[in-house]
Amino acid sequence: MRQPFIGSALFGLLLAACGGSVDTPPGSGGAGGAGGATSSTSDGAGGATSSTSGGGGEAPVACGARSGGTCGTEEFCDFPDDSCGTFDTVGECSARPEVCPADCPGVCGCDGQIYCNACAAQGAGVDVSESTSCMKPAAVDYAASYWPGGLDHLIVYKADPEANRCVMLFADAPGEEAREGFNVAVPTPWAVSHVMRTDRAADCAPGTISPTGEAVNATGATGVLTWEIATAASLPCSLGLNVTVTFPDEPASVVLRATDVAVKGGCR
Repeated sequence: MRQPFIGSALFGLLLAACGGSVDTPPGSGGAGGAGGATSSTSDGAGGATSSTSGGGGEAPVACGARSGGTCGTEEFCDFPDDSCGTFDTVGECSARPEVCPADCPGVCGCDGQIYCNACAAQGAGVDVSESTSCMKPAAVDYAASYWPGGLDHLIVYKADPEANRCVMLFADAPGEEAREGFNVAVPTPWAVSHVMRTDRAADCAPGTISPTGEAVNATGATGVLTWEIATAASLPCSLGLNVTVTFPDEPASVVLRATDVAVKGGCR
């Protein structure tokens, strides 16, 4: 006896009802159709499965060491194996965590400071390290001064007498367009023009403009420089900063972090 003809639509419904599946032709509007190509891979043991979709994303930004790259104010430089960029290791910019656990076993950051945990360090823009020494905080002194001229200057000094070196950060007003690699937020109309390091701690005496030690200019800086100006005044009495600086001859970044730094010649 001849079997009655079953239409393709009805056949599909019957097959689905019996636990079968119906292949959807490409471009027919089903899953994986016009919405973009999707592919799946399995570990072959009935375990985890991962999916990828077309379109892709931006490649991670290289940072640290000799890459010359710097990360944004909402990122930190994540080095492989927590190496802090030693031996010319290049890191990748990653987003800073917003919420961290309260546990505080204590870890050492690439800036030589102790943080409660890795999340807290990364939230401050610093990767962690197992090789950096955090046995004692560095005996550093911060100072700042105002120097008027064709451009007004605010100079922040970080002196490290034990290492006999000085780091100087220059902010100018009116500030010009920021240099490539420098992304330091400063109150208008100021802008950070450059940062230098010398091999002479005495160069960090407030008021110093031209250091006498051998100078090395930074290749980049990110962070923030803040202050408040009193009523009827045009210059700050004090300032704070949290700036990460990259020097071409140092594998790890240099961190300038301080609050309530008195400004010599300011507050007027």
